[in-house]
Amino acid sequence: MKDLAERAVETARLAGADYADARVLSVRKQSIYVQDLSAKDLQDITDTGIGVRVLKDGAWGFASISRQDKRSAEKVAREAVAVAKASALTMGRDKVKLAAEPPHIDKFVTKVEIDPFSIPIDEKLALFLRINEKMLKVKGVVKAVGTCVSILRHQFYASTEGSAIETLTTMVNADYSAIAVLGGDSQGRSFQDYPMNKGWEHILSLNLEENAERIANEAVAKLHAAYPSEGKYDLVLDPFHLALTIHESVGHATELDRVLGYEANFAGTSFVTPEKKGNFRYGSNLVNFVADNTMEGGLASTGYDDEGVEAQKWDIVRNGIFQNYSSTREVAPQVGYKRSFGSARADSYASMPINRIPNLLLMPSRKSSSPEDLIVGIKKGILIEGRGSWSIDQRRLNFQFGGDLFYEIKNGKKGKMLRDVIYRSITPEFWGAVDGLTSKKYWIPVGVANCGKGEPMQLAKMTHGAPWIRVRKIQVSRGKK
Repeated sequence: MKDLAERAVETARLAGADYADARVLSVRKQSIYVQDLSAKDLQDITDTGIGVRVLKDGAWGFASISRQDKRSAEKVAREAVAVAKASALTMGRDKVKLAAEPPHIDKFVTKVEIDPFSIPIDEKLALFLRINEKMLKVKGVVKAVGTCVSILRHQFYASTEGSAIETLTTMVNADYSAIAVLGGDSQGRSFQDYPMNKGWEHILSLNLEENAERIANEAVAKLHAAYPSEGKYDLVLDPFHLALTIHESVGHATELDRVLGYEANFAGTSFVTPEKKGNFRYGSNLVNFVADNTMEGGLASTGYDDEGVEAQKWDIVRNGIFQNYSSTREVAPQVGYKRSFGSARADSYASMPINRIPNLLLMPSRKSSSPEDLIVGIKKGILIEGRGSWSIDQRRLNFQFGGDLFYEIKNGKKGKMLRDVIYRSITPEFWGAVDGLTSKKYWIPVGVANCGKGEPMQLAKMTHGAPWIRVRKIQVSRGKK
């Protein structure tokens, strides 16, 4: 892989590239999908290829090929240069300038105790069949599904600047759901999974089989739960629910390429415009968002991004005030950054790296505080667990979110189960209404494994760690009338 990457880079340089980088990538993905008491899909596939990216006269060129041999490396490098030369004819004054990054010669490997590919697929399949059997035994449950995924990503990156970086990352994930039916009504409940860059030891730590009956019973209970009355409520939100709220209202809103209009034609822009850097109140004084691509087990913890920039840790929001964006080497100089924050990632050798959300973490309270402590301070509220429906506008301002499980909070106590709760707010107003966080003991790193962005669409992975939080006076509606 090293020889092919360096051959591609040298070929591009000799063909006239001002800058070139190459990624030789191999991805093995093993997955199972179980529905009811049978396996519906079993896959174990490996995808390999080479992607070469070049700059010529301030214009990008990119080409890829699904082969890994010397002739292919040279061919794809020359194609990338030809594309860049053609693109340069239309550039005008908007020439690409990359933020500086020192060359790196390094190797990064995910810490793995148990190789997930060493576990026989029959053993994985048997686990999920047992889980589904347990859920289907619960009266009222009519369907059970489960999935398990293991991914090994092996890449070698080289550039004309002298970088030579090998990365091997391993990701595992498992989840399952029960669907219950009563008359013409149905409700689902999901095990709250969180993928991580770890080995099979992470799956074992989740106690999947032990939770199956509880998940099924909660799905049935949702059928008999009461609808909420619409109005203003104080909310207590768990980390699994917050992962999606953080992702949509903070993660995407602070991607610098989106702020600068790169996504405007497809997914919109952002309200977090450059003049807000360092002075805009994003949330209450309790709200601290840290980007940390060095965090062990985080889905964006790959050692280096796909531009050869070393993983970093930095503030996005500190004490409620917006501080920094995520960035790539292309967009960083446009707001005065001398160095990229290392947020360029591609989902394939056949994709150009683009600005992606980092591991974005809402930091816990430094004081000892539990979910029960948050609930005690509420007269009229709702507790929300898990991810559900979501909607947000193209500037990441107005949003609404649902969840997976809901409970009434009355006079400081968790009460009856509710159903089909939706809350809506405006991003800075919502985070500004946060007045309580739990301590580190209750902080969970929740992975998001399928973030879509770009044209053509790419899927990226990142982790959103969070405590439980309390948010005051948020508008609640019913998901069903």
